[in-house]
Amino acid sequence: MNTRISPLLAGVLVAASAHTALADDDDDDADVDAEVAVTTEVPPTWASDIDSCCVTSEHPPCVDSESDVVGYRQCTRYGAWGSNLLDPDMFVQVGMNMRHFAGSAPMAAARAATGTPERPHGGGDDALMFDERIGYPVTTGLYLAFDFELGNFANAESKNTTDRDFVLDGLFSFGARGSLGPFSLGAEMAGGVMQSSFPKQPTEQTDAVFEARGRAELWLAPWFTVGGAIGASLLDRGDWMAGLYLGVHTWAYAGDRY
Repeated sequence: MNTRISPLLAGVLVAASAHTALADDDDDDADVDAEVAVTTEVPPTWASDIDSCCVTSEHPPCVDSESDVVGYRQCTRYGAWGSNLLDPDMFVQVGMNMRHFAGSAPMAAARAATGTPERPHGGGDDALMFDERIGYPVTTGLYLAFDFELGNFANAESKNTTDRDFVLDGLFSFGARGSLGPFSLGAEMAGGVMQSSFPKQPTEQTDAVFEARGRAELWLAPWFTVGGAIGASLLDRGDWMAGLYLGVHTWAYAGDRY
């Protein structure tokens, strides 16, 4: 009996061993097939170009949509905020200036009395002016600008014949500026022509303007500034101006920061 069972048990053991070996071979083949499938799998593709965000198998490009849903908004390229450097470099400033004139009498009266265009001494008068300024950088740190000033309508009803009731001027200026932290500081020379009118004077008075100015601006954003200016006449002693303004620049930080 034992002699019959021993060969049978031996056969069963051999068969089990062979089955295990075949199963291991199948597992190895399956692993190899899986590796091949992984390595030969074609990654998902999306339409992308230079304007798209970083495209990977995990992050599709931004969708050209106006949706506010995260993942469906149109992405901008890195540094796209500075693409306006391709536009012309210029700035526009709008504000109010206060001008003080040391001599208030009309020049015509001064000429008739003295024979010279000198202004007589007096308390002077002031003019509140609306100022619009357009400038263009010539090179780094240097610029040209044109000022247009108009105002003093508040004195139109004044009965004082020595106070200006209307002032208009156009000035060209050349200056230099530099950055100091969030500030921009500058100095300039401005010259042009000013026309004024006085109550009960039939003709307007024309004067030359030549003054030195200093400016300081604070950057509120890469394209917006708030600032002030102060200056003094180089032709008429005692004449001065001061003003506040808001500025808009086509180049971020006026192109002075890199």
